[in-house]
Amino acid sequence: MNRKGTRILGLILSLIMLIGLMPAAVSAETQTIAILVPNADHGWTGAVLTYAEEFAAEIKAEGNYDTTVITSTDALNQISQVEDLIENKSADGVVILPHDNQLEATMRKLADSGIPFVMYDRVIDAVAEDAVSSVKGDNEGIGIATAERFIESGMEPGDKILIMPGDNSSVPEMRNKGFKDTLLENGWTEEEIEEIKSTAYTGWSRSEGKKLFTDWLETSKLEEISDTKWIFTHDDEIAMGIFEALKSSDIDEAKKEAFMTADVHLGTSSGLNEIYSVLKGIHQKDYSAEVASLADLFSVTYDPAMVKIAIQDMVDFLNGEEVAKDHVVPVDVVDATNVEDYQGFGDAVATEVEAEDEE
Repeated sequence: MNRKGTRILGLILSLIMLIGLMPAAVSAETQTIAILVPNADHGWTGAVLTYAEEFAAEIKAEGNYDTTVITSTDALNQISQVEDLIENKSADGVVILPHDNQLEATMRKLADSGIPFVMYDRVIDAVAEDAVSSVKGDNEGIGIATAERFIESGMEPGDKILIMPGDNSSVPEMRNKGFKDTLLENGWTEEEIEEIKSTAYTGWSRSEGKKLFTDWLETSKLEEISDTKWIFTHDDEIAMGIFEALKSSDIDEAKKEAFMTADVHLGTSSGLNEIYSVLKGIHQKDYSAEVASLADLFSVTYDPAMVKIAIQDMVDFLNGEEVAKDHVVPVDVVDATNVEDYQGFGDAVATEVEAEDEE
């Protein structure tokens, strides 16, 4: 073979090698992670959505995974989204904050589909063993910390307690479990725990918390209001609803007075910047009189940035790494004495004077 033929043969072989390599490059498709969260219906879920979008963008920028954040208006909307993912096989991994326990049957379908999933915050117990991991704050710890604080402040077995729960998901169940188990460990009887009052579900809503608190005052006798010195809300938004109700003109003055002079201990949770502003005494609406009437006000932390752990768990799993089955993030109690040590979420609400001082 002459030199010209050798060159032609070399070119042909090079082309064959290049063509042989092309299918490998095309087949290395980017995997997709779907991140499902509820709409930003209150401060905490709003912060979850923000953190999820920010971290999803970081993961996507690295080029190994395509991430998409999908929001839902309610449980039925989220059920439809999950079923679409299953039917269309449009995700290689799912990270989900379930709306509530209505998702149980759908989560079973997801588990049976073989698509790996991570649950965040609200855990559907029936499929917990099938999940790559469950990432949550220490919900039982919130209940325990609240009960312990009440007991340290003088609460005794049989005292009147009002609980304002979030919804029908695992989160309120665990918070109430931690709270009531702690009471049982400290001398309360089952009968005394059965007497604890609870409002309807607040839906984690400030406006609904305000309404339910107002309804409780309206339907309660003055003596019962005065005797109810221990209030456990499941979220800072609910506590802000209480403060807004007390500030409004919608409440009967005699009943408002009964509440304001009852030396109430108000325990809440999450870490909303607004409640931190109230604790600091710098909220622009000036809740100083309402806070001064309380015997105690505290908020137990529940960091919405935990969603980043959930997303990272799915990335690690798809990378073939070992992932812890149960991620529980510890909680802290925040009050006026240590609030400066904590960074809340959502907009800080400060007075003009405070803002000027910081300049």
